[in-house]
Amino acid sequence: MVWVLVLLNIALAIFVNKVLGTPWGWIPTHLSMEKLPETVDLLAASQFLLFGFTLDQIFRLSIKGFNSRKKQGQIPAIVVEAGSIVIYALSGLLAFILLFDQSINTLVAASGALGLAVGYALRDIIADVVASITLQTDHLVAIGDMIEYSDNGTVICARVIEMDRRYVTLQNLDGAKFRITNNRFLGINFINLSQQERQPVREVTIPVDSQYNSDRVLDVLNSAMQFVGKAHPQFNGWHRCYVSQVQIGSVTYKIRFECNADSHLDEPKHIILKNALRFLQSSGISFDSSMVVQNVDSLHTSHFTPLLNVYPFGILRVLDELEVMDLAKKTKSLLFNPGQQVIQQGDTADSMFIIAEGSLEVTALNEKGEKITLAHLWPGDCVGEMSLLTGEPRSANVFATLNTHLIEITKEDLAPILSKNPLLVERISNLIAARLAHKQNTLTQSEQETAVEHVKTSLVSKILKFFGKV
Repeated sequence: MVWVLVLLNIALAIFVNKVLGTPWGWIPTHLSMEKLPETVDLLAASQFLLFGFTLDQIFRLSIKGFNSRKKQGQIPAIVVEAGSIVIYALSGLLAFILLFDQSINTLVAASGALGLAVGYALRDIIADVVASITLQTDHLVAIGDMIEYSDNGTVICARVIEMDRRYVTLQNLDGAKFRITNNRFLGINFINLSQQERQPVREVTIPVDSQYNSDRVLDVLNSAMQFVGKAHPQFNGWHRCYVSQVQIGSVTYKIRFECNADSHLDEPKHIILKNALRFLQSSGISFDSSMVVQNVDSLHTSHFTPLLNVYPFGILRVLDELEVMDLAKKTKSLLFNPGQQVIQQGDTADSMFIIAEGSLEVTALNEKGEKITLAHLWPGDCVGEMSLLTGEPRSANVFATLNTHLIEITKEDLAPILSKNPLLVERISNLIAARLAHKQNTLTQSEQETAVEHVKTSLVSKILKFFGKV
């Protein structure tokens, strides 16, 4: 296209030279307000118009080539538009001087006052255009960047979806779109999350009764954060737990963590607090202050046996609280150090373990004899339930990865409860079958339902046979 325009300029100059005797059409003409334009005037004006258009296309092509070669630090579109305006303005200025036989000094003097008036009338638009050029040339933001800023004390996280000469268009994590003028946006104290080397760091605070040892509470919170890092991909695993404030009756713990910039501000906080609550409750750590006088009926279950704290998270949630309290009187509490083996593959046993505190790693040997990790278990999870319910040998090795508190439940402990309520066998079987089917991500919904029913039927018969009188 550029070569075509260059040839058109040359062809027009040849035609003007043939008609006027000179290739430059402005030499034999003089425009004035007292006469109508003639052919010679139109030819001269056409030369300036074509010349300005050609320069603009050469400028745009050069910028396009520069941006295609340089992936970072590209020249933004607003600068190209401003450059085009300057090219056409200079072409018009040159045409005015040559066609009207005016001096530059006279033109500057005449246009000064007009330019000042126009600039004052369009001051807001000019300020937005200048701010847009600043934002893009300094690479403060780009389309697709995620930014975070405070608006009247409310933290807003949004993505830049459009930038033009006047506005920056943002879309928050709820999908709502809104626009901010470039000049105002430039004055906002924002953080460009997409340009950070690290993911954004956020934090939550948790008050805990001061009666609990702070080292133990921090161990539980760190365990909860390790679980969150493995279970939720938006968390990259970095976290820090520490004591942030000490008050009469309570200690405030703070958790700082990194998470994906695209995560809604409330979602990471919800996930952290939900799992911290689960791990603290499983460990019997209360949020109530020990300095407050309470009625017995209002006491939290953490004041009782550890089994009452963890049973809602596993297969025992089919039992009611009275059945759990009766079962808790017979259970054993076991403590394991990091690296200590809890279960050995192939052993015959009739008990299972529920994690009250800490973490377990389930491993096995593959066909090459190499150790592989099958799963990580956390407070509320159980292990060995198939041996408890069916008497099958242990199917894997289990090791403690942290200081771990386990609750052991044996066949002898559970048998009286199942004898009184045989329907519990089917409900427990259904929970186990659903969990096994859920682990097979390749199954469709209908295939999972079929697998659940098949496994449940098989488990019910095995449990009834193993417990005999149930």
